[in-house]
Amino acid sequence: MYTVFVYIIMKSEIEQFLIEKIKKDGVIPFSSFMNITLFHENYGYYNTSNIFGDKGDFITSPITSSLFGESMANEFINLSSNKNNLNILEMGGGDGSLAVSMMKYLSKLNCLPNTYIILESSAKLKEQQIKIFKKEVPELFNLFVWIKDLNIDNFEGLVVANEFFDVNPTERFKIKNNNFEKLFINFNDDDFEYVWNESDDILEKNLDIALNKKEIKLPDNYMSEINTVYSDWISKLDKSIKSGVIFVIDYGYNSEEYFASERSDGTLVCIHNHQSNFNPLANIGKQDISSFVNFSHLSNLAIKNNFLVDGYLSQSSFLLNLGILDIYENKEYDVNQKLIELNKLKNILLPNTMGEIFKVLILKKNITKKLVSTKEFNKIEKL
Repeated sequence: MYTVFVYIIMKSEIEQFLIEKIKKDGVIPFSSFMNITLFHENYGYYNTSNIFGDKGDFITSPITSSLFGESMANEFINLSSNKNNLNILEMGGGDGSLAVSMMKYLSKLNCLPNTYIILESSAKLKEQQIKIFKKEVPELFNLFVWIKDLNIDNFEGLVVANEFFDVNPTERFKIKNNNFEKLFINFNDDDFEYVWNESDDILEKNLDIALNKKEIKLPDNYMSEINTVYSDWISKLDKSIKSGVIFVIDYGYNSEEYFASERSDGTLVCIHNHQSNFNPLANIGKQDISSFVNFSHLSNLAIKNNFLVDGYLSQSSFLLNLGILDIYENKEYDVNQKLIELNKLKNILLPNTMGEIFKVLILKKNITKKLVSTKEFNKIEKL
């Protein structure tokens, strides 16, 4: 007599949620799948996982070194020389490191913002931010304000979007027999799968904006991403800002680099336990999913609204303009601390680390003052 063991692999809560949604609505666009897996209020990655730092999945520039935020604060000081009572808006507050470094630096120089607003959809991250602010800058805690949506009026000051646009849910497309196909997610035979269906006008319209009439030929079977959410955020920023400067800092390319022939599988990447993979259907709800930012797309949308595109630089050039080396040299370190901080500085400046991989798009609205961040090394013509 033989004993037969049957193993049943239980689906997680977020997988069950997706299965029920697909059963009800049919196949769902990849952007919907990405939005649910990352941002679902109860089961999404950003509301359930340890994201930042050594115990999380990745380390950002503000976590690497306080010099990153201190450098950006110099632009706020520059703007404040013409006008008082300016504000700072951070889109996606991360673990709170950027806000802490900026506010400590501005406090020492007596140039604090009227308010420091954090756009944050994750209750888990908001809780983490509150904890670090109460620990690191308790005397400034009353200056912090949290919002879940960009519904503010007459904002004046500096907006920082550091690694914000890369996690915006994106569409994926493929060229097939000179036609566009759009990626959908299905659940079949106890597993999630890709389904390619006919594209739509919104996706193709956004591709036209991204290409900006550049002669870029996409061959058959070429696959990539088009983020149709960019336009919503740029429009919301336009409605919210009376006058100000926006820093968009992220890993990405201009359109010609973004749609280069060697990127025929797109730019989508997943991070789990500090390891990258290219399978968004693995580790559902337990890994980050992002796509590289198309800075030409964002730039063209900004121009269609009421923004002036003032700069496009590598992160390294941007931080050098903002005086990061002077801030480093003027700090009081012991010998060991100085060496440790120098290594951190190299991490955010050197070409083979974050210095060149990350780019910065700088937008202005109703600001005539010359910016410190764009004084040299500007590559705006590459957009």
